[in-house]
Amino acid sequence: MRKGFFIVFEGLDGSGKSTQVDLLHRALTRDGHQCVITEEPGGTNEGIKIRDILLNPAFSICAKAELFLFLADRSEHVDRIIAPALDDGNVVISSRYYYSTLVYQGIARKIAEMDFLKRMNLYAVNHIEPDVVFYLDVSPEQGLNQVARRNRKETLYRNGDRIELEGTRFQQRVRDGYLQLASQYKDTFVVIAKGGVEEIHQEVYRITKRRLEK
Repeated sequence: MRKGFFIVFEGLDGSGKSTQVDLLHRALTRDGHQCVITEEPGGTNEGIKIRDILLNPAFSICAKAELFLFLADRSEHVDRIIAPALDDGNVVISSRYYYSTLVYQGIARKIAEMDFLKRMNLYAVNHIEPDVVFYLDVSPEQGLNQVARRNRKETLYRNGDRIELEGTRFQQRVRDGYLQLASQYKDTFVVIAKGGVEEIHQEVYRITKRRLEK
């Protein structure tokens, strides 16, 4: 039995995952919890390099290479960051986990059968699964508009990363995929479909506290 508690945020690009990770981290830290925040891809030094290959529009990689790079990043991420933190009794809060691969590479790209992708991902993460997954549901248009505003303030991938550049139609397939997963993982997924930043945070915090108390 692991000692820690594992929280994952999932959603389209631009759905506000990073913002909600930061807000929840602050709230739980104030409550006295030892928290670790992280992300995929790029949660480790090795992962940062993998992330650039995956997201840099200058690179063109095939669908299978994309899948295996995400798996490599995730395996390092779990081994170096997530598993040790959980073993130490920390609350781990991650932006994205293997559900992203099930949705992006599985449902949206149809690279491989879902059962195969699930087995591959569970192997990569040593069968470590989150206690709760918050799926932040926004329309593709909302997400990409937020991405555009963010990219104007940053120098990295100024026009959007390789996956964001695939546009609204691809993001719609991603959204449909997440809603499909949410219906399959009802005990783990919490769908949050409306509200401002603070309203969403309060809902996330309330649900997290209730589950932590169990």
